[in-house]
Amino acid sequence: MIQIRNVLISALTGVASVASLGGIAHAQASASQATQSTVTVFRPITLTKNTDLSFGTVVRPATGSGTITISQTDGSRSLSGSGALLSTGPNAAPGRATYTVNGEGGQTFSISVPANFNMTRSGGSETITVVLTPTATTGTLSNALGQAGSSTFGVGGQIPINDTTASGAYTGSFTTTVAYN
Repeated sequence: MIQIRNVLISALTGVASVASLGGIAHAQASASQATQSTVTVFRPITLTKNTDLSFGTVVRPATGSGTITISQTDGSRSLSGSGALLSTGPNAAPGRATYTVNGEGGQTFSISVPANFNMTRSGGSETITVVLTPTATTGTLSNALGQAGSSTFGVGGQIPINDTTASGAYTGSFTTTVAYN
């Protein structure tokens, strides 16, 4: 009788095991997982022009040619070749264009200026091509994320003059753009 009882218990245990396996399989018909979402918000980037690019007043060469350069780093003016630089005249004092960038602290940004642009003689159609040179093509705003940051940079350039450059006042403009990287 003990033997029959052990066989019945073993048989019932096996049925219970099979029944419990079937129950587990049905319990996994769906699953859930918590998911986080994030965002980082930057304050707008702004660009302020502090000074314009000015080549000052120059005297064209009697013969030959020259190149006037405004340094992008310190705004100093130099002449290579023929011609002359004057320290007085109707134009603004010579110097580089300077800018201030404001935005989200610690962030990098790109600086974009055209490679060149033309200045046109007032009252005429003659042009002088200005080749532009920024101090950098990228920058980093001061401070850290969550704080206002700022940075500055400059743009210098070069113009050619020669014995056939028409006398007169030349003006033109170019667009400088900054953007978060």
